[in-house]
Amino acid sequence: MRISTAQTYETTVNSLQRRQQELSRSQSQMTSGKRIDRASDDPTAAARAERALIEQSRGETTLRVADASRNAMQLSESALGDATNLLQSARETLVAAGNGAYQPTERRALALQLREVRMQLLNVANQQDGNGGYLFGGQGVKTAPFLDAVGGVAFASTGGQIDGSTSERLPLSVDGEQVWLHARSGNGVFETAASTGNTGSAWVDGGQVTDPSALPAGDVALLFGTDASGATTYSVVDPASGSVLNDASGTPMSGLPFASGKSIEVMGMALKVTGQPAPGDQFTMKQATPDLSVFDALDNALSVLEDPLASRGAVSQAVSNGLRDMDQALSNFQSARSTAGETLNRIDGLTDRTNARILSAKTTRSDAEDLDMVQAVSDFTNKQTSYQAALQSYSMVQKLSLFNYIGN
Repeated sequence: MRISTAQTYETTVNSLQRRQQELSRSQSQMTSGKRIDRASDDPTAAARAERALIEQSRGETTLRVADASRNAMQLSESALGDATNLLQSARETLVAAGNGAYQPTERRALALQLREVRMQLLNVANQQDGNGGYLFGGQGVKTAPFLDAVGGVAFASTGGQIDGSTSERLPLSVDGEQVWLHARSGNGVFETAASTGNTGSAWVDGGQVTDPSALPAGDVALLFGTDASGATTYSVVDPASGSVLNDASGTPMSGLPFASGKSIEVMGMALKVTGQPAPGDQFTMKQATPDLSVFDALDNALSVLEDPLASRGAVSQAVSNGLRDMDQALSNFQSARSTAGETLNRIDGLTDRTNARILSAKTTRSDAEDLDMVQAVSDFTNKQTSYQAALQSYSMVQKLSLFNYIGN
């Protein structure tokens, strides 16, 4: 086979260019620290690195949502703690208002303290989260979610909560309507109340359940009267029809003897009526409902404490109802605070798992595309030596031209 001088030059130049490209690529890899600059360098490893990068990005997104949820829950938990302390203060003030020796002016002074607590509670309910939203704004509102209207405090948002967009539900707000306006009324099972037309000085406590299986399906009332000797008695009646009800044995519960402050047990319920009821006075027991507003509880007590003409029985009943309702509101606050604490624990667990996922993704990506620097330096040195040898070889080949030989 004939090998011309031009062919030899071309072969040598091609070899030089190839070695130069390899040297340049090796130098580029060492500079970037990556074994793969383009997907064509190693398609399989490039695909593995891309999948790891996507997993890492998802994990980092989850962490950002978790941080936002953690901030909201920490602020909400703190706000609920403040609300609990304020309501405890209101409860102590209401206990003081029940002092029988207090005059209307003294009760009015205590009412002013309760109004101050109510205002602070409203401020807590409308607390912002630092990002332009509201902690208890439900599913989102641009203005304060709780409005102090003429008929009481109203919720001006949509109930529920905002959840972060992750595989796990991470709340970014709290259902304020449920927390502030939907505690269970009464003692949580049934609710006692004095009829508005009562004229005596008696008042009823919140009562308690003695036999859940015996609880009535409808409302029940105690209707007071007197017997032939003038002693106070009571009958258990249906408040709607006024008909006397029977006990478990079928005996009508009518004309039963009454003693102030003594427990009255009826249909699985026990309650105390204290004071002297007048004939015709009535106290009802109805099923509890989840519609008790902490603000309404305060407003109901304030309406009596601020009334200089309120009777002793009305004041005692207002204090009893207020304490009962505040206890239910406190229970609701504590339940919501516990939920916020559980959410914070869940966020901590999610954060740990997500960090582990991100670390695993980073490791997989590093294994797929990172350069072994020791091996890279060795390869670079070999390629550099090879390139230098090619250059020297080319300089010698140039001297093999026939014209150079004739010229010499």
